[in-house]
Amino acid sequence: MPHKKQTKLIADVMVGKLARYLRMAGYDVAYINDADDDLIIQIAKKQGRVVLTRDTMMLERREFKNGILRSVFIMDDSLKDQLLQVKDELELILEPNLILCPVCNNLLEDVEKKSVKNKVPLYVYETRDDFKYCSRCGRYYWRGSHYDYIKEYFRRLNDNLKRG
Repeated sequence: MPHKKQTKLIADVMVGKLARYLRMAGYDVAYINDADDDLIIQIAKKQGRVVLTRDTMMLERREFKNGILRSVFIMDDSLKDQLLQVKDELELILEPNLILCPVCNNLLEDVEKKSVKNKVPLYVYETRDDFKYCSRCGRYYWRGSHYDYIKEYFRRLNDNLKRG
């Protein structure tokens, strides 16, 4: 069985926040906020992606009915419940993994600390040593308080599963 991180996904416009959090866990999630059903299906077929959607009409299409494409119908509005559902149905591992840009899904590159001087807040530059860069959207990342928040969020999510 392939490693779960190799699961490739595509999210429709109704589950953009879910896409972002799955990216924070290291999953390749395509998301185009103005993509119509035809484009989502085309990308899913071409790239072998599982479709994450809240659109019941899309799931009536023959690609889903005939089992050509795999999908997860997201049942809840709550991000927490969406993550728990996807984790369960696709057997995903949810833990922070800073390898993909949460904004654009591009692979992050390690960069030397000296190269980020004047590109990140001074306090961050002085207190952190490891930085990542997204060459597609130009953002810098580091393991700071936001990373700690995501780590705690995923920990609580996983603890919730064990209890429940």
